[in-house]
Amino acid sequence: MRTMRKMFAGVLAAAVLTSGAITAADAKTLGIVALLANDALNIDVIGGATKAANAAGWDVKVIDTQASADQANAAMSSFAVQKVDAIFVLAFASSAIGSGLEAAKAASIPVATWGGEIVDGIVVTTSGKTVGKDSIDFLLSQVGDNPTEILALTFHPGKLCIDRGLAFDEGVAGKDNIHVTYHEVVVPGQVENGNAAAANWLTANPAGGDKKLAIWSCWDEPTQGAVAALRQSARDDVITVSINGSPQGVQLVKDGDMTATVWQPAFAEGEAVFQAILDAIAAGDSWEAKTVEIPGIVVTKDNVDQFLADHPAQ
Repeated sequence: MRTMRKMFAGVLAAAVLTSGAITAADAKTLGIVALLANDALNIDVIGGATKAANAAGWDVKVIDTQASADQANAAMSSFAVQKVDAIFVLAFASSAIGSGLEAAKAASIPVATWGGEIVDGIVVTTSGKTVGKDSIDFLLSQVGDNPTEILALTFHPGKLCIDRGLAFDEGVAGKDNIHVTYHEVVVPGQVENGNAAAANWLTANPAGGDKKLAIWSCWDEPTQGAVAALRQSARDDVITVSINGSPQGVQLVKDGDMTATVWQPAFAEGEAVFQAILDAIAAGDSWEAKTVEIPGIVVTKDNVDQFLADHPAQ
């Protein structure tokens, strides 16, 4: 279903707002505030929400914020002025979208988040902590009790990455055999930034030492850059673990360039969140905010072929 992903990417590109997208006058509208609309996981979750919304007769508008909380608040305020019927915010911490939430609340518009916290005004969210725990549990299983150096590629503007990072921190806490070097990824340019960070770290951690070496990233794209740095350095002594299970990430696992990626079922999460929006609207004041949690899959060389057979969308 790479073709379908490309189709959704084209739809998203056409849907990103400048000032006045055209929708049917009598249709309900879902306004989506994307962290990065061209990111593979964002594309999947937007695709799932769009499919479910369209099936229910709703239109969808998308605004790409390029990971800017200021732009996210502005987008939510714009949607409130447009009087959309629901707003879906991707991967921003709820604490970062306060003015947008206030605008939505004043307009009586329910807000859903993908990876945000439940606060007043949010009817449903998802959690990134489960797949984060899966990733660090796998990495720790690979290094055992050996002295280990880890490069952790983090991204704190993204709430999913914050949750995954918390799971990572909890996993390595108290382990005297592990030393972590943290690097905050720059977005846009996450692939190139991951490459530069990994190249510098590899120089500081040459091959042939007495420690296990690993690179962990809160999502696949910085790891793509790190893998390129490993290739450039002709290094095959580093464990690489990431999250998302993007087509590129899964292919790197299949090719033997990445040790593991944890696939997050973002398309299904998008569908589930939109259904929860419908349920919340129908329930009215009796609705209790909920967190959607759908298990992920750790994809490694041992199960990648079966994973691809089971998930042809990848």
